Amino acid sequence: MPDTRPPNFFSHDNLLKLSREYLVLVLFLRSRSDAFALAHEVARRAPLFVVRDLESLKIHVAGFAATFDGATEAMDLIHYVRGWRGTHFYAQGRMVIGEMEQAFQLESVLKCFADSCAVRDYRAHCFRLIDDPFNPLAPYRNFDHIAPYFRHYEAAATEGTYVFPCRHMLQWFRPQDGHPASITDQIQAEGVARHCDVCPRFEPNDFLFREGKT
Repeated sequence: MPDTRPPNFFSHDNLLKLSREYLVLVLFLRSRSDAFALAHEVARRAPLFVVRDLESLKIHVAGFAATFDGATEAMDLIHYVRGWRGTHFYAQGRMVIGEMEQAFQLESVLKCFADSCAVRDYRAHCFRLIDDPFNPLAPYRNFDHIAPYFRHYEAAATEGTYVFPCRHMLQWFRPQDGHPASITDQIQAEGVARHCDVCPRFEPNDFLFREGKT
């Protein structure tokens, strides 16, 4: 059964604050979609599940833990409810509108985090060695003629001069040489823009130069 909470629980400010205690909050409305029963089943298993029944609509809020199970269940729910009227997400104190592109970006980050939870040492999943932070990648395979989301890149490193802290971001990120912000701060800013900071593993300060690797 869902929790019973006062109406102010559903306020924008409270959900922003609460989102820092969970991996992600998913807010969705009752829908006539055939997938609603599936979405409701996933949501009610979440550590946080609250429903507010108004005259004209029914609001559901599900909050998921920062674990492998939490990430996979959050992905399931987002997959069902993305694109529905009224759907949006809260994570790291910010609201994300539940449109398809933003939902896909968020799902991608959650998938990467879940993968990191499945390995013995998360650094083996998250960290990549690169030689040049301004040109870190070698195109490996490109299926743009089929679908742009099939792009695949791998780090190009022979010496491994730098440690890059986020394999997910490394697919597209290029810091700007000469920018007034440091590379670390550019990584942090890109993480906010593309929701990488939702991942509990995301730590821009893990970007570092490896001594003796010049």
